[in-house]
Amino acid sequence: MRIEHVGKNIEVTDFIKNYTEHKLERLKPYLKDIDVADDSVQVRVTYNFEPHRHRNRVDIDIYFNTPGGGVIHAWEESNDLYSAIDFVIDEVERQLVRLKARRKEERRRLAKLKELERRMLTEEPSIERALIVEEPMPLEKPLTVDDARMLLEEMGAFFLPFRNAETGEINVIYRKKAGNYGLIVPGT
Repeated sequence: MRIEHVGKNIEVTDFIKNYTEHKLERLKPYLKDIDVADDSVQVRVTYNFEPHRHRNRVDIDIYFNTPGGGVIHAWEESNDLYSAIDFVIDEVERQLVRLKARRKEERRRLAKLKELERRMLTEEPSIERALIVEEPMPLEKPLTVDDARMLLEEMGAFFLPFRNAETGEINVIYRKKAGNYGLIVPGT
């Protein structure tokens, strides 16, 4: 982690630098959890004293020089410079926790997509075979519509394809929700 200290209307002493760098050390575990190497992180800390308000403002910008990239920016104001540093470090830590959660969720989403894509590529032929299975006609001999209805009742099935004895065509008789029966004939 490279740290740059910038002072506006304030002299940045070694004590201020050391205090800030010591506080920034607690952010290193979050950077490792986000999969960001220490050398790819640049931190810019800007200290600003506003004399007319007698306030100290501390801005922290964290730049990630990684393929995912990104910037975290936080700032805090206080009458005490060291309190402002503490508050801004807390805010940066909250943002890093959110960033970690977002990146973790993105990795999960990409892993799910990859797994789904892999499954689609490997199982595609078996899915097509499973959807349409060619079966022989259950009854080879022709039946009348009444005989097919009685057979459907005996079997307890919902539908029955059969060859109509009167027309010689394939028909389907099926059970309706109302308790009556329907007949599907070709050409109607």
